[in-house]
Amino acid sequence: MDFDKTILFDNINYLIKKKDIKIGELEEYAGVSPGYISRASKEGGSKPGIDFIMKAARKLDVTLDTLLYVNLNTLSANENYLIKFLQKLVSDTVHDRLNWKREKAEQLNRMETDMNGNVDHPLFSFETFSEVGESEYPEEVSRVVFTSRTFDVHTAIYKDCFFLRLKNNTYLYIMNLCKSVRRIDDPNAYVTEVWMHAPNSIPQYICRNRDSATYGALVDSLYYAIEESAKHPKIEGGIQEAIDAYMKDDFGDPFVTDDDDLPF
Repeated sequence: MDFDKTILFDNINYLIKKKDIKIGELEEYAGVSPGYISRASKEGGSKPGIDFIMKAARKLDVTLDTLLYVNLNTLSANENYLIKFLQKLVSDTVHDRLNWKREKAEQLNRMETDMNGNVDHPLFSFETFSEVGESEYPEEVSRVVFTSRTFDVHTAIYKDCFFLRLKNNTYLYIMNLCKSVRRIDDPNAYVTEVWMHAPNSIPQYICRNRDSATYGALVDSLYYAIEESAKHPKIEGGIQEAIDAYMKDDFGDPFVTDDDDLPF
């Protein structure tokens, strides 16, 4: 794994103080010898292995990405708040506690207005702007677009996106995006952004995986966790109740009578 050892041990020291955990307690839990953290954190010390890092993250109650890549000691109160939010989203997604819904990239890229000129998606709007075509001369274009924080109106949906319904009819969106005109080999032409939308308000940009050591790895982890979770079948509440009842040998149904079996 490619990571900065200084950030790792700064985070470990920060978290053991914040959580009032003794270094020896963490070392014992991680299965390393006493004084290991002090020795490994020094310049020239051995690079810690993944087993130690995973156990340290578990004991300190943070994700691997946070422990390895986010300098926790320098975060503002607002950044700490958002980091905890992203960490919980990743954890709850991995443990299949969230009901993420998929939005196919092809459908989002082909979105159109209704007969009244309205767009049936809170993150999209109908815009007129200049775009460079194959001739490299700008022309005026009118279409439904997602105006990203990274590429403005020159944005296309690259891979499938996902949304999650929270309390008070507020929705969280994770959008996998690219420039509408791009070179495939351009790494700066792709981004994943997180947005939220509450009723009667404009969409709010939250964070992205680019240009941010604070959130980048967590946003990538969240998108990957959602993709993996989406590969598995989901059982809705009513169906699960019926299956649970059957597993308990409960065949009774108060809404079904013997008359329902009659052919007349």
